[in-house]
Amino acid sequence: MVDRLHLDTDFLVFALAQDGPERARLREAAASEAVLEISAIAWYEFCCGPRTPDEVSAARQLFGEDGVVPFTRDLAERAGEQFRRLGSPRRRAADIAVGTTAVDQGALLLSRNTRDFSDIDSLRLEPAAPGRR
Repeated sequence: MVDRLHLDTDFLVFALAQDGPERARLREAAASEAVLEISAIAWYEFCCGPRTPDEVSAARQLFGEDGVVPFTRDLAERAGEQFRRLGSPRRRAADIAVGTTAVDQGALLLSRNTRDFSDIDSLRLEPAAPGRR
């Protein structure tokens, strides 16, 4: 079975911008048979920031044509249920949507901020560096 790896926005930003555990993990993932993907919500967050043309180009190449997962009505409804279950944490609304998308895809979420995702039902998480939360 081929692994599905879903990237959080901060993970992608750091992996493309500087050397470190994120870049090393992304290189390892890109060289593997894993399917790399990102939710449309995280892609939006990525595109909002000050990105260089090289960073945007590299990210497009990583995900290809099908690697940005649409945020459908069904996903929005499930993310809304998670949001309410977690006490409606407004500052985490986008993270909940990203995490719900990763769960839907059966993907492992690579993140620098695992604390923001740790209580999402059925989500599999991998921190960017051992001991980082």
